[in-house]
Amino acid sequence: MKLPLYARAGIPEVWIVDANANEIAVWRDPSQDGYGAASCVPLGGTVTPQALPGVILRVSDFLG
Repeated sequence: MKLPLYARAGIPEVWIVDANANEIAVWRDPSQDGYGAASCVPLGGTVTPQALPGVILRVSDFLG
């Protein structure tokens, strides 16, 4: 419900940590119609914030 609002507001990137699925859902490329890119990064993977391209975070850092 909030994702379309974030996209219309121009929030460049949204991460949702899903402890039940052991993954981080990442949405990028906002527009008035929603986010253009979505991906799920599983436990064992890494994510990089768009605003900090030199930073690499492990999903396990969030999910333990």
